[in-house]
Amino acid sequence: MRSQPRKRKQQRSGGKEGINFAISLITMTVVFVFIGYLLGQYAVKLLRAQHSAQVRVVQTTTPAAQTGQPAKAVQSPPAASSPASPQSTPVAPSPAAQAPAQPQSVPEQASGQGALYRVQVGAFSSRANAERVVNQLKELGYEAIISSGPPYRVQTGAFASRDNAVRLGEELKAKGFEVAVVN
Repeated sequence: MRSQPRKRKQQRSGGKEGINFAISLITMTVVFVFIGYLLGQYAVKLLRAQHSAQVRVVQTTTPAAQTGQPAKAVQSPPAASSPASPQSTPVAPSPAAQAPAQPQSVPEQASGQGALYRVQVGAFSSRANAERVVNQLKELGYEAIISSGPPYRVQTGAFASRDNAVRLGEELKAKGFEVAVVN
């Protein structure tokens, strides 16, 4: 005689679902952290490769032998380069033609077929120091620009030929500046 139907035992699966959710959450967190790490490494590697392709620094070591005709500079945005410490000694004005230029921040130019050689006169952590060197160059009749930074790189000239850039670098070196030819 059964008057009442038996009640089935209800299993609580809430405990198992909670554990499954926690394991899934931890697994997904680990996967996303790993993917983020890989993407970060890829981005750093890409930026370093891009930077090394854009920048090749060559120190001028030959003395200033040719001081005949000053090289003409073509106005162009600078490429980033490694820092070089300039000497900040006042120099006498030269008879070179005064070229109007204002310090400005300009984006980097990618290296390639139209890559230009520039003469870097300094790299500074302070924009005021970079502007001081630009003003010295302007007094000497050279057009100079400041790259976006920090470091703020002071560069002058834009040459298709490395020899012309080296010649300008030697000229500036003879006037008391420490220079580097960059591409």
